Amino acid sequence: MPEKSAHHLLDAARAAASADDHTTSMQQLKAAAETFPDDAEVAYALGAEFGYVELFDAAETQMQRALALDGQLHAARFHLGLLMITRSRFEEAMHTWMALETLPDTSALKQYKRAFDALAQDDFAPARTHIDTGLKAEGSTPEIDEQMHRLRASLPA
Repeated sequence: MPEKSAHHLLDAARAAASADDHTTSMQQLKAAAETFPDDAEVAYALGAEFGYVELFDAAETQMQRALALDGQLHAARFHLGLLMITRSRFEEAMHTWMALETLPDTSALKQYKRAFDALAQDDFAPARTHIDTGLKAEGSTPEIDEQMHRLRASLPA
């Protein structure tokens, strides 16, 4: 029987996570990481799943691994920064996100990064604008977009 591709394993893990079966998703992603240790998308997905179940050290390790494998995997870079902010490491997050400034202004992740720049200054109106622009743009993930929706809803008027 032929070996499953990384893409096939990622799809199966995402389907399990979508069905709220994070145990199966985690098992499939760990197996994929063993089989495809040099696949940045697998490392990113495993990191995101670790983050979902609040294993933040493991999540950061996998996100950093994903970026070491593919420095252009911008969703992993943004997600890593979110993990850092969750752990009260704002300066590290901002440093991690510096590379997002090279993206076009039409990039959702660049707009989200700029929203956090505004939030660092307690400038809520520009932060909302950047989030709104990012939500209409491309280049993010549904998970990141959902987190940004929640952040937008939590901002003071």
